Amino acid sequence: MEVVINDYISREFVHDAALLPLANATPLLETGVLDSLSLLKLVLFVQERFGIVVADVDLVPEDFASVDAICAYLRGKAGGTAGHAGGHG
Repeated sequence: MEVVINDYISREFVHDAALLPLANATPLLETGVLDSLSLLKLVLFVQERFGIVVADVDLVPEDFASVDAICAYLRGKAGGTAGHAGGHG
């Protein structure tokens, strides 16, 4: 999961080559990698790629602060809601 998300963020949102390769712990909001528009694009990507619905109330900076934080959030969501998704993955 980390590789998929890191690759997407690196490809779509990192405009400063000095940040590459992007570490999973890199603060995405503080470094300007993510802003409000790119955050929405990222949410759409993870919803389509992983089949996890991200509710508006879940759009808190802490959950999208880094690749590690995003993956922890998604794993928490998947663990709580994936029972009907057709398998364990």
